Amino acid sequence: DERQRLVDSISAIIPVREVPREHDKIALFTVGGASLLEGTAAVFGFTAVNTITAETTQALGGLSGITINGAPYATAGPTSPILGGSLGGLFAVRDELAVQAQDKLDAVARDLVERFSAAGLDPTLAPGAPGLFTDAGGAFVALDEIGLAGRLSANPAADPAQGGALFRLRDGLGAATEGPPGNGTLLAALQSALTEANPLSSTSFTAGIRSFQGLAADLHSDASAQRLSAQADQSFAAARLTALTDLEAQNGIDTDQEMQALLVIEKNYAANAKVIQSVQDMIDILIRLGA
Repeated sequence: DERQRLVDSISAIIPVREVPREHDKIALFTVGGASLLEGTAAVFGFTAVNTITAETTQALGGLSGITINGAPYATAGPTSPILGGSLGGLFAVRDELAVQAQDKLDAVARDLVERFSAAGLDPTLAPGAPGLFTDAGGAFVALDEIGLAGRLSANPAADPAQGGALFRLRDGLGAATEGPPGNGTLLAALQSALTEANPLSSTSFTAGIRSFQGLAADLHSDASAQRLSAQADQSFAAARLTALTDLEAQNGIDTDQEMQALLVIEKNYAANAKVIQSVQDMIDILIRLGA
């Protein structure tokens, strides 16, 4: 029972197949065929990375995969031996789900930056100068989209906390002095930049023409769809676990039945003890009569 409990705990991390061996021993293999226990326990290898950035991925060599007995194994795809358990789930979050979410957030950030740095939107800006939203204070470079969402910041020229002035939102980021308070031309242009439908530069979303509101709605819709899909998978897995647990219980020990059998044994033992005692008493009586 204790061994089975340990095997079950391993199965929660990596689904395993249990193969009986002689002398009541067992061998353990992953569903993908990797040996975990065959006389000796397998040795897992993994190299931890203390700092992970948006550019750090296993595909680019920045993150470690996994080895079993020194041999590298895939952590995703049909050939991976660790799928189906918590270990495979953690690798999926790190290498697939989080990367996909990062790509979509970067795509939204890029669309926002490009809308407010479009040529002619702010006539006070020099060509190539960053607009209202910047890449860590500088101009955005199209080849450096990865991680943009984490570097996105407001232009220091319009941020009083960074030495700028709010009037530049109305008069232009390159304005040296404050203009007439009633001039709303640039503010109207900034609003139009958000609402007008533009083609997407990033490939993280399906190609098309969207306003910024439409792109944000797509991001929210995608996250909601993935959440519903994950909930459906979780419900299916929970129902399957319940069915398998019930099936295992049917093949296990029935404590009520075993207790009934134990009571029958105790009664039979008590009756047998009384028979022996009766025979002993009868022999004692016969011995005394003979004397």
